[in-house]
Amino acid sequence: MLQPGALAGLKVVEFSDQVAGSFCARLLGDAGADVVKVEPPEGDRYRRNGPYPGGTPDPESSGLFLYLNSNKRGVSLDIETPGHRVAFQELVTASDFLVVGDNSSEIERLGLRRGKFEEANPGLILTSITPFGLTGPNSSYLGDDLIAISAGGMAYATPGIPDMVRDPDLEPPLRSNTHMAGYLAGVQGAVASVAALLSRKIQGSGCEIDLSIQEAVAAVMPFELAHASYHEAKPRRPEIFGVMPNAYLPCQDGYVVVMAVMEAHWRNLMDLADNPDWAELEVFSSGVERARNWDALEPLLLEWTMAHTGAEIAQLAQDRGIPCFPAYTVGQMVDSAHVTERGFMRDMEGPGGEKFKLPGYPVRMERTPWQLFKPAPKLGEHTSKVLEEWLGYTTEQLKQVAV
Repeated sequence: MLQPGALAGLKVVEFSDQVAGSFCARLLGDAGADVVKVEPPEGDRYRRNGPYPGGTPDPESSGLFLYLNSNKRGVSLDIETPGHRVAFQELVTASDFLVVGDNSSEIERLGLRRGKFEEANPGLILTSITPFGLTGPNSSYLGDDLIAISAGGMAYATPGIPDMVRDPDLEPPLRSNTHMAGYLAGVQGAVASVAALLSRKIQGSGCEIDLSIQEAVAAVMPFELAHASYHEAKPRRPEIFGVMPNAYLPCQDGYVVVMAVMEAHWRNLMDLADNPDWAELEVFSSGVERARNWDALEPLLLEWTMAHTGAEIAQLAQDRGIPCFPAYTVGQMVDSAHVTERGFMRDMEGPGGEKFKLPGYPVRMERTPWQLFKPAPKLGEHTSKVLEEWLGYTTEQLKQVAV
């Protein structure tokens, strides 16, 4: 029998208008905490973002919303009206965590700082996730995921080796097709929240966590930041950084990633390719030389990779100790035998009975493995139940906060 989650018994209130805050709270819910998502009467904006089953907009079926808000209950409150504000404050008073995701100026306007709740709930851990942090010259700036990726430097650090920008003045900044900044900040927010929980057990009081999404992005780029420091922010080039082959190469059915950067890897790769004469040329005599002469080496390697599928190359290479794998599309990853056997993709059902798959939890905990405690809530689905359970609201009190 599965045990309750590791954070079972803890209460979380989430008030977030961005991916980072929602993902942070979702991770706490995945670990077993009772997470209550407070939405305005019109609902979270990601209900309106999709994607939707069949392409038909439905605020209860947005794939992004369903993923971000699994393992939560939903409450609908307009916290700018007096009665609803009181209910919200009482929920925060009864909680262990308040996760706030918004712009700093909006957080200040709504009074969502720990000092406002400290007297009523001295143990409260308030995790505030904003584009630029709560302090500093840019703290009041508005921002979204694209702005955070750009402000954090990742847009100009993308792409990297092997797809380097050879002339930054001619190439635009790039971002991945996902809310990368939001997920990075959400993970760091959840880690900081649990660390604060341990601190509360020792110190006896809560705290306010100030998490800048810009800094969350920059924090995962030590290679690029060190490079900028050591080399006056010049664009990195293969003759300075990088050992080849460390690239994805075309093959019969797409691309395969080959990482033969160590000399043993290279010799084994050449054995697989029947030791062509060109492998002994001086221009390919080391990983650095192979990087410097990559334009000449790549087409020679393609003669071999184009004769095989990605799976064939990966199996041959892995058998010889060479890191290698096919470059999966999203669909190939979802349908792969390995991912299927590990049960990472979970079968989900939308409110209309729609079937779809979403990622589960990548962490395997021995005693409290991840489980879908509850699907994402419909708008306001649990308002009455949560106010009754957490606060003991009567029928008359519930009428006063009806949306």
